[in-house]
Amino acid sequence: MTNYQPGDDFATKPVPEINRVSAYKIAIIIIGGTIAVPGFLMSSQISSGAGFYPGLVSYVLGCQVLAITGILAGIVGAKSKLSTYLILGYSFGKKGSKIANTLIALVMFFWFSILCNLFGQAVHEIILIVMNLNISKQLFALMGGLVMLLIALYGFSALGKMAAVMIPVLFLILSYGAISALINGELTRLNEPGTGQLGIGAATSIVIGAYSGGIVTLPDYLRYAKNLKSALVSVYIALGISFPTVLTITAIPSVLSGEQDLIKIMLSMGVGFSALIVLIFSTMSSNVGMIYSVGLAISASFNQIKFWQAVGLVGGFATLLSIFDVVSLFIPYISILGISIPSLCGIYICDFFIINKRDYSTEKMHVLPNYNYSAFISWGVGFLVGGLSNKGLISLTNVSAFDSMMAAAICYCLIYLMRQKQFVAK
Repeated sequence: MTNYQPGDDFATKPVPEINRVSAYKIAIIIIGGTIAVPGFLMSSQISSGAGFYPGLVSYVLGCQVLAITGILAGIVGAKSKLSTYLILGYSFGKKGSKIANTLIALVMFFWFSILCNLFGQAVHEIILIVMNLNISKQLFALMGGLVMLLIALYGFSALGKMAAVMIPVLFLILSYGAISALINGELTRLNEPGTGQLGIGAATSIVIGAYSGGIVTLPDYLRYAKNLKSALVSVYIALGISFPTVLTITAIPSVLSGEQDLIKIMLSMGVGFSALIVLIFSTMSSNVGMIYSVGLAISASFNQIKFWQAVGLVGGFATLLSIFDVVSLFIPYISILGISIPSLCGIYICDFFIINKRDYSTEKMHVLPNYNYSAFISWGVGFLVGGLSNKGLISLTNVSAFDSMMAAAICYCLIYLMRQKQFVAK
């Protein structure tokens, strides 16, 4: 028996106990968000710049940092049973959280549209090469976007079912590609130094930056954990074990072939159908989660809009936008806005652990202020530090997203401590 209904994904309330699931089901959804074509390209670029074995070290180190940070964010979701967007209400206030939620939704909206556009173009090229059929890339972008939208409409349950099918298949195909490359390639290439453009530190920073934005929305999935142990296990399996494994097995064919595009490598190996499956499954597993979070953000901010309505309306518009090549023009602007998102994670982690002492009860939810200006000041500081870090003018961790997150968290905690001292003095 379950309280869950299609289109109702507990966007405005805690997940009830009857709907909570195992660590495996949560882990496989998070893994789906890490297996994506941009990640394949990142691993090949790191191996090219740093060398295969230094790159391997950077994958492990970077993913351990992501796992630890993800565990902190995951604990907030697992303990509160709330989505990211309700969680932000505790630190930003009832009305203030709408501003943060709208920004997250806007960034994910455009990335969904951009990735659908790139998906359509890539499928068009593969079909043309493998089957010699010249089908419009706009048609593939539209079809892909609609399928992803339909899956997202059914919420967490559909994400789990989709990932349960896609992730094992992706692992098998990617492993096959790595094994084939090892059997047929010159293994001495694995020992060759990289171009020298990247050291282990810089490569580790790239790995951390690649998923730092995804850390923010982990509570969307971890709120479904049966208990805290399930939450911790699922995050570590996904980010601490699976992610570096995926980066490694996708780097091997790249190093041995000298080609950075994994899809092109698979096409050259004569496995065009497998390349198509990898492209479709990896894009869907990451993009569906994106539009799912958009639906949660909007329905949590505007109670009159239901989750399924938000997903349908916003996802439909994003899919239509994806057929136009103009969406690529948004990338610089979305990248700038994206710097501000990791700082939200730093703020709510600080608020949960230090200020609210792990207590995000529903009673507190009803007495929240409309705005918490300390959070907005800290958010601004995080955005400024992240922007300066991105330009190379300042650095705390060599990762602009983490610099933004840390600066916002430190600022938020300092403001709280100063207020506490003033209160005691009075």
